[in-house]
Amino acid sequence: METILSASNNRKKTLKTVLLLTSAFFVIQIVVGFKIASLAVISDAGHMLIDAAGLVMALLAISFTQKPATPLRTYGFYRAEILASLLNSIFLILLAVFILYEAFQRILHPYEVNGFPMIIIASIGLGINLIGIRLLAKVRVENKRSQDYGQEKFNAPVKEDLNLHGAYLEVLADTIGSAGVIGAGIIIQITGFYLADPLISIGIVALILPRTWLLLKKAIHILIEGTPSHLCHEEIKQAILKVRGVTGVFDLHIWTISSGIHALSAHVVIMDNNRASTILQEINSILEKGFDVTHATIQIESYHQSNNI
Repeated sequence: METILSASNNRKKTLKTVLLLTSAFFVIQIVVGFKIASLAVISDAGHMLIDAAGLVMALLAISFTQKPATPLRTYGFYRAEILASLLNSIFLILLAVFILYEAFQRILHPYEVNGFPMIIIASIGLGINLIGIRLLAKVRVENKRSQDYGQEKFNAPVKEDLNLHGAYLEVLADTIGSAGVIGAGIIIQITGFYLADPLISIGIVALILPRTWLLLKKAIHILIEGTPSHLCHEEIKQAILKVRGVTGVFDLHIWTISSGIHALSAHVVIMDNNRASTILQEINSILEKGFDVTHATIQIESYHQSNNI
């Protein structure tokens, strides 16, 4: 448990550090972006703002998941992480739409931009993003090391959560975006090709949308309690049926509570009620070791139901 708490505290400390760096640079970048009228710099600043929002939500999610379960919230606050990911994804999509609109306006009506300030501000941003990537990569490794400990107790955070993963991807994409802004600044400074500014902005959107869409789909899939993508409903059913003494499985449901925490419920028909305890232990062992399902509710039945699925 101490290892888990230490990993959680390290995550908080790292996220706060990256948040401070990101927020401070956002203010500088947005001021410079408007001053030199660079859409690429403003777009990158907007991306920085979304990064900051994602980091804030990740911090809030960590705090919420550490709260104990209550009679009103029997799963605790694990779903706060998923809700935060959903909101973060929506914000990113709205930002992408805004950038696309402004970029196409600039393509139709080119605007003169000074390339030198773009190079300077984007270079600073690149350095900050590289620091953020290194810090987040370190805490991701530490978080994975606590996985074995987290699986011992259901109320302990296990594996990497969506927000930590999302924050890492956002900073990584920002790094590429900053490099793109540097490239646009160099092109404008040398050739006077001002369309490089909106074109790079569209490139930044191309980085934002695919990863945001995947994060959004994953969050929605969890919220509607879909079967985890890496688990097969039929495969799990067949694994349970292979247990000696089991003759049927029905009402089998598999879902994700939060990142790395998967749950299952099922009715299992057995031939000999005297072996119910042994069969139940064997099923739970198969689910945990074979499918990483650590929270299973199995109802033992001595007869078949007509609604078998």
